[in-house]
Order: sequence, then C-alpha cells, then structure tokens
Amino acid sequence: MTGMDPETNWLMLYREAVFEQDPKQLRVRAAEAQHAIHRRTRELWYAGTRDATERRRMDVAAHFLGILCDLYSDRGSR
Repeated sequence: MTGMDPETNWLMLYREAVFEQDPKQLRVRAAEAQHAIHRRTRELWYAGTRDATERRRMDVAAHFLGILCDLYSDRGSR
C-alpha cells in the first residue's frame, strides 16, 4: 500500500471489511480500516484541511464499521 493516496488507503480497507464474509476476519479487517480512518483523520487535522467532505465520509464509514462488528458479535453469542 505504499505510494497509495491516503484517502484511497482507508477507503480500500473499509470496502474490504464491508465485503468480508468470514466473521473472524471481519474483526481484523474492521480494525485495520478503523486504524486507517483514525490515521487519516489525524493527517487532515494537522494539515489544517478545511474541506469536510472526506471527514464526513470517514465518520460514516467508522460508524458503519462499528455497527457491522456489533451485528457479527451478536450472531456469535446466540
């Protein structure tokens, strides 16, 4: 993933997590995506980026990843 646009990096990891079918791998992929989102959020913060479009997209993605992980963890407890 070196040389990849930072926005593409978190988005690619997010998509891999969303489409993961193995519940065990989902947690790993979701954690990777959440880490990349957090890292990109910090990059934008320190760069002083004023455009909020990518930040909103990351907020939605992080929220959905949390819901997805909750759904899969609920399935495992039944």
